[in-house]
Amino acid sequence: MYIYRNVPFEVVWRFGWKNILLFLVYGAAVCGVHYYFFNVHGFEMHIPFALIGPIGVAVAIYASFKNGQSYDRTWEARKNWGALAVATRIFANQLMMYVNGDASADIKICIDRQIAYLNALKLQLRKRSPHSRTFSKSIRKYYFGEPTQIEWNNEVASRMIPREYDEIQQTSNKALQILYLQNRHLLQLKKEGKIDEFKMMDMMENLDNCFENQGKNERLKSTPFPRQYAFFSKSFIAIFILILPFGILDLYTNSFKNYSLLGYTIICSLYTLVSWLYITIELVGDNSEDPFENFITDIPMNAICRNVEIDLYEMIKAPNIPEKIKDHNGILM
Repeated sequence: MYIYRNVPFEVVWRFGWKNILLFLVYGAAVCGVHYYFFNVHGFEMHIPFALIGPIGVAVAIYASFKNGQSYDRTWEARKNWGALAVATRIFANQLMMYVNGDASADIKICIDRQIAYLNALKLQLRKRSPHSRTFSKSIRKYYFGEPTQIEWNNEVASRMIPREYDEIQQTSNKALQILYLQNRHLLQLKKEGKIDEFKMMDMMENLDNCFENQGKNERLKSTPFPRQYAFFSKSFIAIFILILPFGILDLYTNSFKNYSLLGYTIICSLYTLVSWLYITIELVGDNSEDPFENFITDIPMNAICRNVEIDLYEMIKAPNIPEKIKDHNGILM
C-alpha cells in the first residue's frame, strides 16, 4: 500500500509513460492525416464535439462506477484483516485471563500458533490465481512476487511445533488447519481442567471470527471483479480516446478557422492530456480490483501481521520483540 499523501512523479511516470507516448504518437498521426487531407483535398476531417462530449460524460460515469466497486473490494479486504487482528488480540487476552494453573507453555504455544496462522493466511492469499493480472516491465518494480518456501519457513514453520507443521504440509488450506489445531488445543486444555467449558466456548467464538473473516478474504481472492464491467469500462474508454482528437479538431476549427504547426501542437497536447486523465481513472480502478496480489496498491498484510505479533509478545512479556515494519519510499507491505 502506498501511504504518502502525494504520489511522486516517478510512480506516476512508471504507470503512465507508455500511454502518454502512445497518445502523442496517435494524436500526431491524426493531425498529420488531417493536414494532408485539408491541404490536398480541402477535406476537414473532424467530428462535431457536441456528439463526442456526451460520450465522454457517459464513459466517465461508467468508469467512476467501476472504480467505486473496485475500491469497495480493497476496503472490504482491509476491514476483514482488521477483524482478524481484533479477534487475535482478544483470543490472546483470553488465554492470559482464562487459563488456570501453570500453563505459560500452553499460552506461548497458542500465541505463536495464532501468529503463524495470520502469516499463513497472508502467504496463501498472495499466491497467484488464474485471473491474476500481469505486470509490465515498467511497473514490475512494484510487484514483490509470490511467497517462497523461505517465507513459509521463517514466518510459519518457525512459530509452530515441527510435528504440527509437518501435519499440515499435505493440506490445501494450511491456515484453516492451523485454526483447527488451535481448537484442538483448547479442547485438550479443557480435558486437563485448565479451562472450563464456558471459557472454552468463549475462546472458540473468537476463532470462529477468524474462520469467518478468512472465508471473506478467500471469496475476494477467488472471485474476480465481474469481467463484463471491467472489460466494457476499458473498451468504452478506448473508443472515446480513439475519437477524441477528431472532436478537438472540431473545436479548434470553430475557434480559429486556420491550421498551423502551433495549432496542431496544441491539439495534440490537449488530446494527450485528456486521454491520460481517462486512462489513469481506468488504471486506478484496475489496480484496486485484487487487494492480495503483493502489489503496491494492496493491503499491507506484512505490517498488520507484525503489529499483531508485537502486541501479543508484549502481552506475554516475551524477549526479543520484533520492530514494526516501516515503509520503503512510501510503500508499506
